[in-house]
Amino acid sequence: MSTPFDNRPAGPSECFDHDWLELRRAADERARSARLTTMAGQWLQTRPEPRRLIDLGAGSGNNVAYLAARLPGSQRWLLIDHDAGLLAAAGERLGQRAGGAPGIVEIETSALDLSEIADVVSDDADLVCASALFDLVSADWVERLAECCRAAGSAVLFTLSVDGRWRFIDAHGRTAPSSDDRWAARVFNAHQQRDKQLGRALGPDAPAALIKAFQARDYRVATGTSPWRLEAGTAMARSLGCVLLDARADAMIEQAPEQQSRVADWAGRRRGALRDGTLGMEIGHIDLFARPD
Repeated sequence: MSTPFDNRPAGPSECFDHDWLELRRAADERARSARLTTMAGQWLQTRPEPRRLIDLGAGSGNNVAYLAARLPGSQRWLLIDHDAGLLAAAGERLGQRAGGAPGIVEIETSALDLSEIADVVSDDADLVCASALFDLVSADWVERLAECCRAAGSAVLFTLSVDGRWRFIDAHGRTAPSSDDRWAARVFNAHQQRDKQLGRALGPDAPAALIKAFQARDYRVATGTSPWRLEAGTAMARSLGCVLLDARADAMIEQAPEQQSRVADWAGRRRGALRDGTLGMEIGHIDLFARPD
């Protein structure tokens, strides 16, 4: 199974396979800010039907599957990703579900690289969406996206942007630190901010960059926290938690190969605690909704 931090070139064209996207889907849905989804729906109610929506880095369609059933009126979605195989799976899946109401949701897919953002955001888009994307892109890319959205008069709903918070929690939800956790976070965040084909990636700085870019263009910006909470002793902590931990360790070794034994020792202890149910995990994200003022 591929994971978010495999040792391969990264960026908005990074590949995530279907198994990984399915594994994270339940955690994503639990974490999202319902308040911001409601705000996006209220914005769309002011727009003529059918509403035009774009999903950037759509993958296998998890974001659209969640939103289409919760946003009002007839919707025309354009799903954009570089991976034609994932888009084909998304088109088939969403065509069958149609947001739970046949005839009101239309799905179109387009296999494009997001590097040319000016070619991606159309001038009739009512709402531009993305999920778990912005840690991979540069500050310049975010600025160009905000400029395109401003020119189109589009609102945006960006969910599950990592913010750098990562903690292990005990059975009562309390932080259970080890002496190496802060060190591990520094090494991992340095890896996340490598050049990923579009300049220096934002990593955990993505939420702040999004807020700054859209506020600078006179958008009203609302944010909400959307952490993954993988409670100790649950199947999600043992499955998703261990996958995330192993991926984090791989990224750390790539960033600091001279520290491989220290990484392996830290990850081994934490993996054992996840598997025996002693610990769970919480990973911080920020959701953002912004509309033109």
